[in-house]
Amino acid sequence: MKDNGALKKIDHHSVQILIVEDSLTQAVRLQYLLEEDGFQVLLARNGLEALELLNTNRPALIISDVVMPEMDGYQLCRSLKANPRLRDIPVILLTSLADPHEVIKAMENGADNFVTKPYTKTFLLSRLEHTLLNRQLRRDVSSGDTIDVYFANRRYSLPFEPVQMVDLLLSTFENAVQKNLELQQANQQLLAMQQELKQKNQAMEKLNAQKDYFLGMAAHDLRNPLGYINTVSELLHEDLAYMLNDEQNELLEMIHSSSEFMLRLVNELLDVAKIESGKLNLQLEPVALASLLERNLNLNRSLAAKKEINLLFQCDDSPPELMLDPQKIEQVLDNLVGNAVKFSYPHSTITVRLSRQGDTVIISVQDQGQGIPANELPDLFEPFKKLSVKSTTGEKSTGLGLAIVEKIILSHGGRINVESEVGKGTRFDVLLPMVLAEKAAALI
Repeated sequence: MKDNGALKKIDHHSVQILIVEDSLTQAVRLQYLLEEDGFQVLLARNGLEALELLNTNRPALIISDVVMPEMDGYQLCRSLKANPRLRDIPVILLTSLADPHEVIKAMENGADNFVTKPYTKTFLLSRLEHTLLNRQLRRDVSSGDTIDVYFANRRYSLPFEPVQMVDLLLSTFENAVQKNLELQQANQQLLAMQQELKQKNQAMEKLNAQKDYFLGMAAHDLRNPLGYINTVSELLHEDLAYMLNDEQNELLEMIHSSSEFMLRLVNELLDVAKIESGKLNLQLEPVALASLLERNLNLNRSLAAKKEINLLFQCDDSPPELMLDPQKIEQVLDNLVGNAVKFSYPHSTITVRLSRQGDTVIISVQDQGQGIPANELPDLFEPFKKLSVKSTTGEKSTGLGLAIVEKIILSHGGRINVESEVGKGTRFDVLLPMVLAEKAAALI
């Protein structure tokens, strides 16, 4: 290939360009872009308006959108190439190139070039510059005959215009190069974002580990003195109540109830820390679930009796021994029954029921309390979520109990469901898989 040296630059101030675009926003944007670079600009809203302008104006180049009313970009190209006076004006089509047949259709209708949308200012100006320079170089090239070609299993008859074909080939290549550059830039940005996200995730993991460590350490340091305060205040209240006046007894009771609440909060914070750090280790052993429920409910009856609430136990079908962590299951029951008592009215009934459904054991806790609004149910098992429903006699809640309950049930391979209706009560269903003790023993 012979190198004739660099081509001289075109004086943009002497070049008039016709923009054919039905979108006013896109037309004004393109006009500003071209005029900023020194070009003279004419505007037309469609192909018919463009042809009217060409009766009195002869631009050096036409940039046209493809999809337009009245007359689209392909029809405009065809009309221009059929007019001997206008056929040598180069036409650049703006297209999204969603279909490869658009290239062939552009050639069929006589387009000289195309620019894919969206485009950058640098790329568009480069395409204009090359098209105008090529037009100058090939001004004397004559047209040829038509040629039949097959593309994507279809036959086309194309004008054999070497200049047009070369320009389209070059523009196709340049568009491909431009898109490849944009893809490389996007890929580099994606890699940079992935690296940044990885670093942030590592930092978050480190902070989360530190949080769990300090939370556990603080809870451990608080638990012993709180336990001591709780025990001593209870003993003082039992042994010295008769020696104290009403105000002193009330203060002592406040110390006891507050320390009891804080001790429960600390213990639950420790449970959350263990769960979030993946250290919730289950101590599985053969458990007669019906007996465990009866024993636990007998202990909780004293809590229910303070509000004169009747606590019932129904056993529809006692399953054989299951592999469970008895302490964790009791923790689940304490939370569910405790909540039922807390949000139920005096003289109501709470029913705990044990049943089976196929290979699933179901523990249901049904109260006749206030019920939970439907819009609050999705957040019920989130830590520290406070409900609009208040306890009936001022009992305090840590906001962690149900979150811990759900994690314990999930760790046993089960799930927990809730149904509630305001004014009628709430039912929690704990569903546990029947992992039988004899089967588990056979696998060990």
